[in-house]
Amino acid sequence: MMKIDEVSRLDKQFQKNDWMWNIDIQSQNFSTFKILKNKSKIMISAPHSVKHIREWEILSQDLFTWWLALYLWKRLTLSVIYSTSYKIWDPNFDENKKSEYKQALAKYIKENNIKLLIDLHGCWSFRDFSVEIGTGWEWNPNLLWRLDILNIIEKILNDSLKSYIQHTGKSITKNTVFSASRKTTVSAFISKECKIPTIQIEINKELRDMDNLKNLSLLINSLENMLKSLVKIF
Repeated sequence: MMKIDEVSRLDKQFQKNDWMWNIDIQSQNFSTFKILKNKSKIMISAPHSVKHIREWEILSQDLFTWWLALYLWKRLTLSVIYSTSYKIWDPNFDENKKSEYKQALAKYIKENNIKLLIDLHGCWSFRDFSVEIGTGWEWNPNLLWRLDILNIIEKILNDSLKSYIQHTGKSITKNTVFSASRKTTVSAFISKECKIPTIQIEINKELRDMDNLKNLSLLINSLENMLKSLVKIF
């Protein structure tokens, strides 16, 4: 089980300056992301862990996705990449060749023989799902048609989040809103560039809420259970 004081301590880094950080966007030496290496062949990505810019509009961060990624890195020996600040782009939207985040991620995956990428995102609480799984569309191209991965994820999330789903009516969905089908998403780009299965996971804000520790604990446990099962097949 997670420790709530650990959540608060780790998350202070991203609360600084309203999740944007004071940076010189013209600096040539400032990195907007960080990669943490580990021994597992599964990697976690959290590109929206800070506020980001899409078509000149500042968009909100996906709250706690950075902490989730770091927590899983520490608990399950997964490699992790997460955004630490923003310049003038969105890693999950901008042109692939111009994205430092995506290019560095692809390089790391190739050099370290990563076999599966899970890209973490968060949505607003008004969405009618608990978790949305994005596979590139109904024929699951980003997963390279690895239905065994999809089956494990769907079963464990449904089992682990059963009480929340029954209480709210917000089920686990797939490709209804956030399909990761656009070629500039992290998931679609990495699947094509690195030829590995990838999956985008969009988590409802109700499950990422420090004011509802029961839901937050359910989420953490569900992700841990899911990844422990996936590690066994990689």
